[in-house]
Amino acid sequence: MVPHDTVSGDLLYVGGRDTIEIYTFPAGTYRESLHTTGSVSGLCADSKGNVFAVNQVSSSGTGYVYKYGHAGMKPIAKLDVPKNDMPIDCTADPTTRNLAVTLQNSRTYAPSIAIYPKETGTPQIYVSRALGANPQAGYDDRGNLFATSGGNVGAELAVGKSTFTTVTLSRTLGGVAHVQWDGAYLALQSFDSLKHNREKLFERIFRLQISGSAGKIVSALRFHGWPEKDPGESWIQAGKIIATPFREIAFWAYPTAGMPLKVLRRGRPGNAITVSVAP
Repeated sequence: MVPHDTVSGDLLYVGGRDTIEIYTFPAGTYRESLHTTGSVSGLCADSKGNVFAVNQVSSSGTGYVYKYGHAGMKPIAKLDVPKNDMPIDCTADPTTRNLAVTLQNSRTYAPSIAIYPKETGTPQIYVSRALGANPQAGYDDRGNLFATSGGNVGAELAVGKSTFTTVTLSRTLGGVAHVQWDGAYLALQSFDSLKHNREKLFERIFRLQISGSAGKIVSALRFHGWPEKDPGESWIQAGKIIATPFREIAFWAYPTAGMPLKVLRRGRPGNAITVSVAP
């Protein structure tokens, strides 16, 4: 383990059951691990280097979002989610520092999105009929929030608006596992739905451009060695995309894609991943 007081710079966080592992980034050197309560279903980071861990504590609908400072070993805040809602994933608005957490009701499976103003307090809850199971969301660089569960629809909460607008996609996708702004487009981690019944499926990044109620898939990036069977989640940072398939951490050039630059073998599966940029 790398001593705590000798590490500086950006850090890679990988979350799983009861644990968040921390690595240096982009080197990928293991640093240390944090103990968490329950399973980490999602991770995200804000522009200040704070990391948010979405924890599903029980199947009955108990969950929390824990906030860690960059390189911090203990939470500096805990955000509650509505009763009976399971938190799925999170995304931070770079323009307002609001935090959006996607939710799914443990009883009815109804999706919703909780937005915490300035990453604190009681959230405002938003719903859209365009969302289904396992909703994912991401902010763009202007503060517009896009959410989807896959298929051929999504929903956008535009800056200054109080309700979501349904967005029809130009291509039908498989289940979306992550949404993130990549610097030019919304990057949707999914798979080719036209090959859903074939033996081998692989994750893709579908780059999305939204204009009003229309969402155009402008390109689909292909990655070698990223199976849809157990894809984990991904994070885009500094010209790389990092994902957690099976018990690995895989690095690819982004948006070049293709063959992985590096693969780290791990002893346990990872569900979520983010990069915390040093403040």
